[in-house]
Amino acid sequence: MHFAPTRCKVMLLDIRSLNTLFFGFQCHSRSTLRNIKRSFMWKKLSWVFHEIIRIPAAHASKKVAKKQALRDSIVHDLAVDTHWKGNRAYVFGLAATGALGIENLIVPQGGSWSPKWGLHYPARLSDLEDPVMAACGYGFTMYICGDSRRRRTLYGCGINSDGQLGQNFGLKSETPDSKPLHVVPAPQLIVLPLSKSESEHLSLAHIACGRAHSVVGLEPQAEQDGRIRGRPILFTMGNNAFGQCGRQIVQGELYGPGTAVTSRISLPPEVLGLKQICCGQDHTLLLSIDGVVYAAGLGTDGQTGLGHLNCTDQFQAVGGALRKVHITQLSSVGDTVLALSECGRLFAWGNNEYGQIWPAGDALQVPEPVELPLDECVVPEEAGANFRGVRIGKVLSVAAAGSMCSLVDDAGFLFVWGFGCIGLGPQTNFAHRPTLIPPGLFVPAIPKSPQALVSVTAGLHHFIARNANGLLWAWGAPRSGLYCLGLGVELSKKSSRQTYPFPVKIPAEVKHVLCGVDHSVVLAKSLA
Repeated sequence: MHFAPTRCKVMLLDIRSLNTLFFGFQCHSRSTLRNIKRSFMWKKLSWVFHEIIRIPAAHASKKVAKKQALRDSIVHDLAVDTHWKGNRAYVFGLAATGALGIENLIVPQGGSWSPKWGLHYPARLSDLEDPVMAACGYGFTMYICGDSRRRRTLYGCGINSDGQLGQNFGLKSETPDSKPLHVVPAPQLIVLPLSKSESEHLSLAHIACGRAHSVVGLEPQAEQDGRIRGRPILFTMGNNAFGQCGRQIVQGELYGPGTAVTSRISLPPEVLGLKQICCGQDHTLLLSIDGVVYAAGLGTDGQTGLGHLNCTDQFQAVGGALRKVHITQLSSVGDTVLALSECGRLFAWGNNEYGQIWPAGDALQVPEPVELPLDECVVPEEAGANFRGVRIGKVLSVAAAGSMCSLVDDAGFLFVWGFGCIGLGPQTNFAHRPTLIPPGLFVPAIPKSPQALVSVTAGLHHFIARNANGLLWAWGAPRSGLYCLGLGVELSKKSSRQTYPFPVKIPAEVKHVLCGVDHSVVLAKSLA
């Protein structure tokens, strides 16, 4: 199965490992601990749910009335882009891995300090300046920051067990079986091996993270005459046991920050630019500006889409049903892949243990792309009489989790299928075809309105949907608890499953959502 921990040599954390990590940090030396940057501080947010009681206008003073009018005008103008300034990163989820980048959650601060297992609610990563992109791996996070394309920098935090964050050692601990474990508790600079000329003419443009590997893409910048000269450059870091880094597999290779290798990967000569990089657990997908998909890595479930179940250590074009089809979007967190075409056709390949790729029948592995017939959708009675005739329109966004999938169409309807906590209530754990989640659960994101849903993002066991105004809804059953849904302490304590979409409270307009296996990152624009 796609989340079986015994499948490969890549180290996975179990509960004992997390306990050891959480309470057993040891530095290489006291000076190392003192030298760890403490500039990334976290200001704890206290979320208080209360009902706002307005004073009747007849009894309110002029001062109160003036404040109320000012408040109402600000609320009214929240959607106006000119009132939003600055990029911010909000994080929530499991903190023990360091993936949240908030150092004082896991590094001893003295006094009555006690470590925190995780954050139930979004907290701002306040000192990360101008984050423009992010990617979530399995217990680690990467960011691209910068106020211009030519001055962007790369940062990473979290588990660095396999050198997926470069040669950043951070804090040292060990797993129950005495294997060394390195954690970077706050975002640290990751330096790429670029020449001076390359640094001046290339800009960080893409990042993606898998279970224990990372991929970074750089694109050439337009020159003074407006032309773009040169080709993209790709760097990979971390575990390459299955060729997921796009370089030759070395049997018995040792992985860790001390032996970390940042490899420059040779792209196929026909790739003149990259549109997207996508990482599953142990495979990597590249989408060129021409709409062609390239794959490398583990293929035992067919997740490379290359027509076989072998490992591949060089990027090769995915053919089959994708030949001469212009792909615009990829999604893969586990071992199932979804690919969306320019005209709205949807293709899938990889793991099919739970019927995610239903045209393939009982086949558990689908090694080549298969088109999904979207006219075979289901509208449950709970959606109401007004939505009985709903059909899937042109697809805007797709998301492939471990055993379940989701899509949002151009009308703002959200459909789910597969197995798991799919968002259709506590009694429904499986949908054999794309099934509409009742739109009433996403109020005020009414379909066919300016506030409609526009995207959905998948973690391994959860989804987060976003509407046009930057509001979020989350649901799922993450194995480490509901931390990575960001729904608050009270709701998270009541259950280990959120079976229907629930609003996520963030004091900003969300632009991008990134999900890992046990944490989530939100990039937003806030008033300043």
